[in-house]
Amino acid sequence: MTEEELLRAASRLGEQAVQQLDEAKLAKAVLTRLATEPAAEPRPLYRRVLVLGLAAAAAVMLIVRLSVTNPPSSDQTTALTAPPTTVLHELDDLTTTELEAVLETLAPATAVTPHPESPSLEGLDAKALQQLLRSLEG
Repeated sequence: MTEEELLRAASRLGEQAVQQLDEAKLAKAVLTRLATEPAAEPRPLYRRVLVLGLAAAAAVMLIVRLSVTNPPSSDQTTALTAPPTTVLHELDDLTTTELEAVLETLAPATAVTPHPESPSLEGLDAKALQQLLRSLEG
């Protein structure tokens, strides 16, 4: 069976049911059922407001729950209590006073130390400029 034949057969499926359908009888049955069964009453306003309020409260609770940091679980507490890894392992056993003494012996950072101003080249004569260029050539 080809696709075209299948489509034709499918289109003829409801023809007999439609021909046997009595429209007046069907309309009368629908009207009788509508008259005997009451229509669904709309929900009162306070119920709709209650449902909306509960939904809003649930949304707020969800937002608060997701935005507040969770207390650490047992896996996280072991990671927090583990000693931090250091680069200079020989400094791990030193006390605070010993570490302060080591810091005092270190040279200050370059950002802290003042940089001398480089002399301007405008005050140099031709001979001094040649000597400077030769020293820079290496």
